[in-house]
Amino acid sequence: MRRAGAGALAVVAVALAACGNDKPPSDAEATGVGQVRAGSVASLAQCSDWNAGTEEERRATVADIRAQLNQAGADGPTPELPDAEAYDLFERACSSDVAAGLRLYKIYARAAAFAPLAE
Repeated sequence: MRRAGAGALAVVAVALAACGNDKPPSDAEATGVGQVRAGSVASLAQCSDWNAGTEEERRATVADIRAQLNQAGADGPTPELPDAEAYDLFERACSSDVAAGLRLYKIYARAAAFAPLAE
């Protein structure tokens, strides 16, 4: 009798664990565009991903790339671009079909490196 009770509890526990998170997708945080690697899209996101993404996903991508490139405690300067400037930069850079394979983090890093000279 005890085995049957333990077995039934195990089945119920597995069933409850399989239910997962009942949170609707609209309440979830937006993820960036492109393939996720190690919890970030920064290293693999390309212009083709940018063009296919929603505005919310694009803004999450900008934040993700900034966070990956501007690590706290990093040696040397870590210039960053404002959200609107980075968003516009990706819009311009990815507007051409020939830019489909360009990595967004490289575009961001190069623009951020020259940002102090533009001031």
